Amino acid sequence: MSGDSSRRKGLGNAHWESLLADALLDSDPASALQAAGGLEAVDHDGLRMAALLVVKLRFERLIAGSSRAASLFEEDPGGFAALFRRYHADVKPTSPMPQDEQRLFEAWLSGDKHSE
Repeated sequence: MSGDSSRRKGLGNAHWESLLADALLDSDPASALQAAGGLEAVDHDGLRMAALLVVKLRFERLIAGSSRAASLFEEDPGGFAALFRRYHADVKPTSPMPQDEQRLFEAWLSGDKHSE
């Protein structure tokens, strides 16, 4: 039983939740989770689908919270998609609120060395 296994190793739910959260932010969540030594029994297709939903919701949250992001997306959807992929890889989400996502994005942009 996986719960018994994690208790034997002294790993609690917080450890597994952290591994899973990090994997869901990776471009290849199944490989990331496997490399971290976590949950081999996870359905890889389901994990990929969950990761896509995380990215979709984050993208929507950013567009809803940031007029700058919305403008960048409207002006150059492909360029913004590449920018968003870098942002998503660099910055962990910390809030479900659009205004918080906007603040994270603006802070990241001010320190990013991307070319617009």
